[in-house]
Amino acid sequence: MAVTITCYGGVGEIGGNKILVEDRGTRVFLDFGAGFSEGTDFFSSSIEPRQVNGVGDYLEFGILPALKGLYSEVSLRNAAIKHAAPEFDAVILSHYHYDHMGRINLLDPSIPVYCGATTKLLHKAASESSGSPLDDRELRTFRTGDHFQVGGLDVEPIHVDHSIPGAYGFILHTSEGPVAYTGDFRFHGPMGSMTEDFVKGAAAAKPIALVTEGTRVSERARKKEVSEADVESETEAILAKSRGLIFSSFRGNDVDRILSFYRACQKTGRRLVVSMKIASLLSELSRDENLRVPRVGKDVLVYIRRKKGGTYDDGEYFKWERAFLNEGFTAEDVRKEQDSLFLHLDQWAFPELIDIRPAKGGSYIHASTEAFNEEGEQDEIVIRNWVGHFGFSYHQLHASGHAPNERVFSLVNGIGSKAVIPVHTEFPELFSSMTKRGKVALPRWGKSIVLG
Repeated sequence: MAVTITCYGGVGEIGGNKILVEDRGTRVFLDFGAGFSEGTDFFSSSIEPRQVNGVGDYLEFGILPALKGLYSEVSLRNAAIKHAAPEFDAVILSHYHYDHMGRINLLDPSIPVYCGATTKLLHKAASESSGSPLDDRELRTFRTGDHFQVGGLDVEPIHVDHSIPGAYGFILHTSEGPVAYTGDFRFHGPMGSMTEDFVKGAAAAKPIALVTEGTRVSERARKKEVSEADVESETEAILAKSRGLIFSSFRGNDVDRILSFYRACQKTGRRLVVSMKIASLLSELSRDENLRVPRVGKDVLVYIRRKKGGTYDDGEYFKWERAFLNEGFTAEDVRKEQDSLFLHLDQWAFPELIDIRPAKGGSYIHASTEAFNEEGEQDEIVIRNWVGHFGFSYHQLHASGHAPNERVFSLVNGIGSKAVIPVHTEFPELFSSMTKRGKVALPRWGKSIVLG
């Protein structure tokens, strides 16, 4: 039988990768994520899928694939299809971002999940504080240099640089020849050389197919590329010239961003204060011998929010939170020492500013991507209203976790695969005009691409 690739997500959209690879009876999914626009034709903030209905509401509208032997008995309890013994061998997870692993919780728990060793640590920290889509899954870990066998497939993981540690691309050695999958990648991060390693490894394998992301592939002219090194230097400049409190919001598992802010604080004499969730993440990642992260309580302080009772009583905090109470800074502490602090504050935690009551004249750094849809634009208006209300200056500063047009196509052409399958992009058709080596096969949802 021929090798086939079938995409059930990431087709003409950013995120939501669910890529099924089948070879001689072996069936594996590369990622099983939730797309950013997934289901928006039928669901919104006012009409949401019912959790009690498992996958039933998603299957009704063809949002998730109706495949026998894929989902758990619990998630199928009210669905049209019935539970059956698993007919899939594994999910191979590229990295710990929701758009790549957000639907794994719906799958049969006896289907193993292969993930990087760092991803397992990220999962453990998230699971303890708020839950994780990988809860109750069998996690089998790997690192670059390993090979592992899934049925008839030999899988070779190779690290890539992304906006979260522990991101991987893969080379699957099939009966028809190697198939490469990039996961999400960039070259302009602190570890851009890791993506170069993937390109070299994939090119050497001479793949018959390359499945690649293209998040930032677009006809629109892009702004000047901002690297993580640029973020660090510009943050240092803002910290050096600003008075009063400086605070920022950014994706909490972006360890490169945490390190950039920490180093900027070191150079300017400020101290970085992070949320309890980030403190938990850093504590867990400190166990990874390949990572160097700031030490909680020594290099970074922890912001302690009041609990529902309106107090800081130990008994009101979860067990995982209590470990950080001794390193904690309350709203009162931040107010007293605001001139010497750089505070991480998630957007949902902005009301803490009411308790902190910072002096006017401080600075806010929006260290996330700029708004790209109406919902994001409305969020930005609200953020600017908060920042303006407290008399702070607003700074947009972010390095993307994805490569721009020319670097995506340099990867594609550098690997030189016989076939190119663009996913995780709103403009897959642009690959046909920009790809110099290999035939572009545009994926269609649920339609198999035959290789060999």
